[in-house]
Amino acid sequence: MAHEQAAVRYLKALEATLAPDMVRGVYVVGSAALGSWRPGRSDLDVLVVLDRPMSVSDAAMIGEMHAVLEATRADGPHSDAHYVTPDLLGARSEVKVPFAVDGVFKPEGHVTDPVLWAVLAKHGITLHGPSASELRVAPDPAWLREWNHGNLESYWRGQVGYRPHFAKQDPDAAVDPYLLAWEATGPGRLHATIATGEVISKEASADYTAKLFPKYADLCAKAKAYRLGDESVTCTTTEVLRVIDLVEAVCNSAKELP
Repeated sequence: MAHEQAAVRYLKALEATLAPDMVRGVYVVGSAALGSWRPGRSDLDVLVVLDRPMSVSDAAMIGEMHAVLEATRADGPHSDAHYVTPDLLGARSEVKVPFAVDGVFKPEGHVTDPVLWAVLAKHGITLHGPSASELRVAPDPAWLREWNHGNLESYWRGQVGYRPHFAKQDPDAAVDPYLLAWEATGPGRLHATIATGEVISKEASADYTAKLFPKYADLCAKAKAYRLGDESVTCTTTEVLRVIDLVEAVCNSAKELP
């Protein structure tokens, strides 16, 4: 399923769920907005601007909508979304907003981050409402750098802790190549944003990281091939250990950036 089809499917479901005057805008973000949508690899990421906060009944209906979308998606993507009110657009706020991840609605919510606003501001695809560029949600560059530095240290550096586990495994044992693709492209995206202010795709991150650390170019090439849909890509424990080294190298390099 193409992301355009997935977006239309989501929009129709939303229109059938909430009153028309409650929805101010609907925008595609994530990999589709960055031009790196991959069927079977990518989720549909959407930002919905609501006229008012969800009521308990609204949340129940949206939860049921996501459940139906997930149950009937077949080989299509998960429908993931953030639901915000106009006052939170682009805001550096600790307010938790309802969201869906892997197709599962989470009414308790979480805090939005500046990467979401950066993608919406520069790459957002408008499905309904004012154009994304009119929303003026570009985050403060200092906040964007700060958040990416923090995520590298709080999440990605933590991946290094898995080294002892994999060191005990058979070096030639097969490992899901998804892990290789995730680890080889994720931290490089954040490094690139810190260094350039731009949010890049996972595929672009593979190229960026390979240039930054040529000794790991082979892993980055495999990660990119996997992202592009190459089903022949494999991964071993030895490669996982090397990609963990790469994650650590990217985190260490980013610490030297302002």
